[in-house]
Amino acid sequence: MEIKFKLLSNTEKLIAYMNKWLPNFPKKEFVLRNNIEKNEYELIENIFGYNIQQSQRIKDKYLKDYLIKLAMFDFYTRQSFHKKYISKHQLEVLTSIMIDCRKLVYGLFRSEEDV
Repeated sequence: MEIKFKLLSNTEKLIAYMNKWLPNFPKKEFVLRNNIEKNEYELIENIFGYNIQQSQRIKDKYLKDYLIKLAMFDFYTRQSFHKKYISKHQLEVLTSIMIDCRKLVYGLFRSEEDV
């Protein structure tokens, strides 16, 4: 149960950190900004879906969807860096948090296999 809360906590930390920089994006980049915001909500939605479901098959689907959304979030942050909307340090911090989230998800996969 602790891993689930850590995953939610790390995801919220990731979102909060990214949301500090979203207002600095130029107005012409509304598509990138909107995709990032939508993706943030979907990350949280997948965690809640995972926590509520009883079926292991559906829980695994939520975790896989979470990993897909996390990969897209990684893509969006790299695009933001290449377009110089975030700095290298900001990218490194975001990437570090994403790596922690990914490790937690794979830990959940392993723990569910053991049951």
